Amino acid sequence: MAITTAPDALRLDTVTLQFPGTHQAAIEDVSFTVERGKFVAVIGPSGCGKSTILNLAAGLLKPTSGSVSFNGGPIDGVNSEAAYVTQASNLLPWLTVEDNIGLALKFRKTPKSERADRVAHWIKVVGLTGFERHFPRELSGGMQKRCAIARALIYDPAIVLMDEPFGPLDAITRLRLQQELLNLWNEQQGTLIFVTHDLNEAIYLADQVIVMGRGPGTVRKILDVPFDRPREIGTLVDSPEFADIYNDLWRLFSRQVGQPEPTGAA
Repeated sequence: MAITTAPDALRLDTVTLQFPGTHQAAIEDVSFTVERGKFVAVIGPSGCGKSTILNLAAGLLKPTSGSVSFNGGPIDGVNSEAAYVTQASNLLPWLTVEDNIGLALKFRKTPKSERADRVAHWIKVVGLTGFERHFPRELSGGMQKRCAIARALIYDPAIVLMDEPFGPLDAITRLRLQQELLNLWNEQQGTLIFVTHDLNEAIYLADQVIVMGRGPGTVRKILDVPFDRPREIGTLVDSPEFADIYNDLWRLFSRQVGQPEPTGAA
């Protein structure tokens, strides 16, 4: 992915955002930094402002107060260096797999021969060989998600923003894509912010977990994940470190919703 000399990829300094006509801020006094080359998960209950943070990073929203900077400079408009993967795959239904994946390169006027080579490479990387000429309606949910991830990564964005991309998938497909994303990440070594409700998913994937409290969204805690890369999800869940982090996270949420504190990782 793109390389820069800025110390942090993303920085939020005492950011508050309140939408017009509302009585409560979506997020309030939020501060954190995301180092370049790190995979950061943002977790929290519904309505705590997780997606708002991604939209600020993408330049789709402006803070009411505070500042948001990217690669050392303020975000003044749409962040063209960010790729955004949402819960819905948002593939263009009239384009084939290869055309959807190559769309960003076409917009950037990448030469046709280079575009074809890079599209072919990413189709192979995400396991869609043989489906190049298929349309989104002809793909399973997991295949659509692979296509969307390839479309996001193909042009080497400086930062990737993912908003619960695996949320609507079945458990087996979700685990498979989590591991595939880890494998891709080992090759790319870029910066990624991943929003999720799933405590396990956050621990599997991230170098650091930002825990948000319910609205108005605030940062309650930032936890480091001690697992080395490359990672195999199947080897993590039985480790005592995994249980410790899971229990720390669950305690934070159980206090918000009045649930009993955990006796072990789930």
